Amino acid sequence: MTPRRLVVLLAPAVALWPRLAAAESHKLLVMQSEGRADATTRAKVDVAILKLARAAEPRAAAGVLSFTDAATAVGCRPDAASCKDKVLGMLGVDEIVTASVMPKPGGLEIEVHRFARGGAKRDARMVVAAGAPPDKLDGIAPLFGEPPAPSAGSSEPTIVEPPGSPAPLITEQQLASEGITVLPVEQPKPQPMDPATRRHLELAGMAGGGGLVVVGLVLWSAASGVQGDINKAPSVTRQDLINLRHLESKGDTYATLGNVFTVTGLVAGGVATYFYLRDRRAGTASPVARVTPAVLDHGAGLVLTFGAIP
Repeated sequence: MTPRRLVVLLAPAVALWPRLAAAESHKLLVMQSEGRADATTRAKVDVAILKLARAAEPRAAAGVLSFTDAATAVGCRPDAASCKDKVLGMLGVDEIVTASVMPKPGGLEIEVHRFARGGAKRDARMVVAAGAPPDKLDGIAPLFGEPPAPSAGSSEPTIVEPPGSPAPLITEQQLASEGITVLPVEQPKPQPMDPATRRHLELAGMAGGGGLVVVGLVLWSAASGVQGDINKAPSVTRQDLINLRHLESKGDTYATLGNVFTVTGLVAGGVATYFYLRDRRAGTASPVARVTPAVLDHGAGLVLTFGAIP
């Protein structure tokens, strides 16, 4: 998260703190959910959790931050045991509710945690089948003191069966009524490269390839000169043989570098030249030959004209 985004998110939170502090009853804050589910689905889950919380705590409020964002603002790690109390202290509330919405094969897994001061924690989890409305959270209701009517003695997570048709998506007006704002995300559009810039790059590639070829030729010439020195070098004494080995190693180095520079230059220059010629031909019309009748000074005739298609 960038610092600018953090300031934008914290501004509504700061405006919310005085209202929370003024409340005399138990202060419960439902923070924005996290997870890999899309933003619209998570927003619907947030609305449903807030309704469950307000059924038990009428003054429960919707947060404008996720727990991770709040932990970043405080400067602690979200998984640290002491981080919960720091976040509670920053927000000025007695309890916070966090949620995670994760896509699973065949549905959504929703985990909700309720943290109080001193490390007290209550958890609830349920699985919503694919196609079912994600805001029907009967399996989460016991977390707020409202257990659902179904079967007793079952410790398995509640599975909500899908209805006959998928539920419609929640509208922005419904989210706004619950104090949740969905910000649009603009996808960047790829911009084509300017023809002049592309031409400059192609010319630079051609010039660079030519320069590499020149360097390779110079190295080959140096290797050839070393080979001449090798042919003339004496090989009588032990020192002569050592000097000869040094000359051979030097000649091999020059020859190898010459090969690398020359081949690289030919490839780079060839590719740049190909694209340069292709773009240049694409910008010109195809030449054609045309035969047209014409009246001349001493009669008539045919005129053969070479040009381009208008």
